[in-house]
Amino acid sequence: MRRLPVSGLEVTLLAPTGQEDVLLLEAAELDLALAVALLERLAIPSGSALDLASLVVTDYEALLLAAHAAAFGDQVTAETVCGSPRCRSAAELSFGIDSYIAHHKPGRPRSVAPFEAKPGWFELRDGSATVRYRLPTVGDLAAAAVAREPEREVLRRCVDGPPPNGTLRRKLERAMEAQAPSLSGSLQGRCPECRATLHVFFDVERFVLSELREQAAFVYHDTHLLALHYHWPEGQILEMPHNRRMQYAEMLRGEA
Repeated sequence: MRRLPVSGLEVTLLAPTGQEDVLLLEAAELDLALAVALLERLAIPSGSALDLASLVVTDYEALLLAAHAAAFGDQVTAETVCGSPRCRSAAELSFGIDSYIAHHKPGRPRSVAPFEAKPGWFELRDGSATVRYRLPTVGDLAAAAVAREPEREVLRRCVDGPPPNGTLRRKLERAMEAQAPSLSGSLQGRCPECRATLHVFFDVERFVLSELREQAAFVYHDTHLLALHYHWPEGQILEMPHNRRMQYAEMLRGEA
């Protein structure tokens, strides 16, 4: 069970079955809509219902990393190539999901207080100026994805009244980032060959969906093999957890 860093909601993540493998392989894009559809199948909340659209973006990314952990374990390994023109060696950056999320622990600036009249909203005070706002959610990301100016659209949706400009806007953005830090961002490491500093942008959504899609690659072949030898219906095979289906298929391949 995982506790989401902003909301504190406790959620259990199931490992993917063949149904999720097919969903991943047949999706046109590795995007927000696919990630939400996947999490709706795999995320089991403790107690209350899980409204993914209202989840703060930090919690959404933490859920995706938890889905990765359910499928592969706690360790994440991102492959890259050294940026030095004289090297260009393959390299890996790795980290533990639990420690990575703990490193991005949310905090609240002293200039920010809860806005009691509206649960989930906050007040940022800067001298005589006050801004009331809420933290960006998955629903806001979906709206921003089709907007001409995504950042402006997020502020328009999250700020009570006209979004501020100048210094006040920068303070608001810093406060929102502190309270709901993005788990996507730049990772640093060192090239094992030339010792140059490596910089990799880690996009949680794309990384997790890509890894899960790669794992799903053999679902059609596995299903064909099990149906051919055991005469199980497709639906029964696709309901199996990925690892169990793979074990059956590997035993059959070994006997061929």
